Amino acid sequence: MKIALYNLTTTIKIGGVESIVWDIGQRLAERGHTVTLFGGNGAVNRAIPNVKVLRYPYIARATWGRAAPLRKSLNLLKLLERMSMATRALPDLLAGDFDIVQVFKPYDFPLMAWARRASGARGIYSSHGTDYFPGDVLFRRSIDGAFACSRYNAAMSEARYHIPVSVAYNGFDETIFQPLPPDPALRARFAPAGTPLLLFAGRLVTFKGIDHLLDALVLLKDRPQPHLLLIGEGPHQASLELRAAALGLLDRVTFAGPLPHADLPRYYAIADAFVVPSIAHETFSIAACEAMSCQRPVIGTRVGGLPEVVRDGETGYLVPPSDAAALAERIGALLGDPAERARMGAAGRAWTLEMFTWDRVIARMLACYAQVLGPR
Repeated sequence: MKIALYNLTTTIKIGGVESIVWDIGQRLAERGHTVTLFGGNGAVNRAIPNVKVLRYPYIARATWGRAAPLRKSLNLLKLLERMSMATRALPDLLAGDFDIVQVFKPYDFPLMAWARRASGARGIYSSHGTDYFPGDVLFRRSIDGAFACSRYNAAMSEARYHIPVSVAYNGFDETIFQPLPPDPALRARFAPAGTPLLLFAGRLVTFKGIDHLLDALVLLKDRPQPHLLLIGEGPHQASLELRAAALGLLDRVTFAGPLPHADLPRYYAIADAFVVPSIAHETFSIAACEAMSCQRPVIGTRVGGLPEVVRDGETGYLVPPSDAAALAERIGALLGDPAERARMGAAGRAWTLEMFTWDRVIARMLACYAQVLGPR
């Protein structure tokens, strides 16, 4: 098949959806499909054999936002940003003779509809959130097939567009995220001998619920008290540092900053447990998936798609969001039971290999393609 993967931000920033687009392109090309990735005029790149990357100028949302009336709606700014690229990308999209035009944000529905009508390509929507805008439902008849990163996310799209949405989930690289022997020197940097070590990796933003994780640390009275290693960066970091200081936790929390993605398995290996205390917006949680693949039990919250990733009582524990006491109770129970940690870690590795490898995810995507294209 000839497949167009269309997403402006893939080539201008590093993020969850952006990485997924690159990974999908790589896996489709490895299976012999002709893949063209359409993105904005930015510097982000991956050298992927047999994936053609096209970049186009666009008017950034910050520029549109200089007009005071437009600043009232972030979704409108995003739509205008996307449409400014669409006018430049459309000729190549029409000339490409694509079988599939796949978009990842509703903002690109108008472009997908135009390409579908003019070229006969089938329109695929790969849903990883919401990002709805007024009027997006007018384009739902241009969606020939849709899949989402979780059943939770699929239900939102089904309710919005009144179309069936299958579940492909998100994929991870099991050859990178696999169990490693812990590095004693690396662990000693963050947790002296005998000190339990908790790990969080992700953006430091309010909806990740790290405030409640800090509150939970205060409630953990058993000795030795665990150390928390936070990997990542984000706009909430300064507030978290102030909160840690106010709670008297500065000697028990390390802000490690961002690390290369491929280095994360070394850090999973030295942790006793991985924590995902999100309070909203978790449509999947690739970090929880990667931690489990490295045989680490996960303590998460019953939010969004997390219950589809973390199996409560089997690969980790789930607690109510914003509940520091429940979080502390489960952390304490898990840290006090090495055998349970080992059992859950092994179960997590088996579960991720069964459900979330790219081979599994791409197979579900290709089934969606085959359904909308019909007999060939």
